[in-house]
Amino acid sequence: MLHLALLSAVLSAQPELREVDRLELPSDHSWLGTKVGGISGIDYLESWDTWAMISDDKGQHGPVRGYLAKIQLTGDRLTNVEVTTLLPMSWGTGELFKQEGFDPEGIRILPHKDFFGDPTMVWVSEGAGTRGVPTRVYEVCTGATRMDTWTAPESFAPKRRSGIRNNRAYESVAIIADRVAVVATEEPLRQDGNTYVRLSTLDLNRPESEPVAQLAYPLDDAPTGAPGGQNGLVDLVALEGGRFLSIERSWNMAAQQSIRVFIVDTAGATDVLEVESLNSGGFTPVEKTLVADLGDRYGNTEGMCLGPVLESGERSLILVTDNNFAPGMPTIFSLFAIVDPGGDIKPADRLGTRESVLGGH
Repeated sequence: MLHLALLSAVLSAQPELREVDRLELPSDHSWLGTKVGGISGIDYLESWDTWAMISDDKGQHGPVRGYLAKIQLTGDRLTNVEVTTLLPMSWGTGELFKQEGFDPEGIRILPHKDFFGDPTMVWVSEGAGTRGVPTRVYEVCTGATRMDTWTAPESFAPKRRSGIRNNRAYESVAIIADRVAVVATEEPLRQDGNTYVRLSTLDLNRPESEPVAQLAYPLDDAPTGAPGGQNGLVDLVALEGGRFLSIERSWNMAAQQSIRVFIVDTAGATDVLEVESLNSGGFTPVEKTLVADLGDRYGNTEGMCLGPVLESGERSLILVTDNNFAPGMPTIFSLFAIVDPGGDIKPADRLGTRESVLGGH
């Protein structure tokens, strides 16, 4: 009976995070002639042994851009971030994306190889709600040339009482199967109240198609105690079995920030694609369980991804901060080991069967 009790305890144990190391890059650091800053998304593809990052620079400190990099992990040390390729985002004509209307956030690598033998990438832009610029998903090649786009549906169009909130639109993207993505806004749509964010499933084989399904994700309450408290979903990582890791960031006008990591289970959640307002109730949201409350020790964290397996045998997790290009504010890369006695944290297969997640769509 004792052995059964121990086994039950192991199987029911929740994953935890153990901080291993961190690397701080000063605010005057540069990569390939561009100022380092605004890093709002990060990803790693083990089969490619390459990391991708994106800056939310809107063209004020260089081109709208991403990066390819080698992040060097030596034992229990995060020793260097070596950028190998600058990705200045451009149209098929070669014209660079202009400042107006582009606000890059999350980025993910697609393992399918393009004509030149390299994977492609998808990234999300919050757009510019106050100027009527929609939030979008972009697919680019390693030359950073736009290949396809997915504009958010009409219900996301920024209006007085509905649609995205300014600077609170598409913030994260996760790859759940072969060319199938889930994207999420940072905060709820205006018509959805203040609790639920929509997780939208996109078929990346159908450019400019609308979501085929949506699930409701419950945000934690905004912090109190100082003016302007807000809380939002800033990144998603797809796991096996229809689950995710999510990261929420709260802040207020006193520049106080808090970071929390959750494991998200979609089993039993109902499709809310046809639900006009998530204030109406009558649906089952996804369930989330707190993995780690990191408090205010990690700054303005916006990017998260699973990394390689460490020498300890534990899967690594990388967080990165957006320093908003503030003088004296470093960009921080934090390395964690995932303590996972139940084996819950396994990355989703990015070449997995599409039908298993798209159903009849």
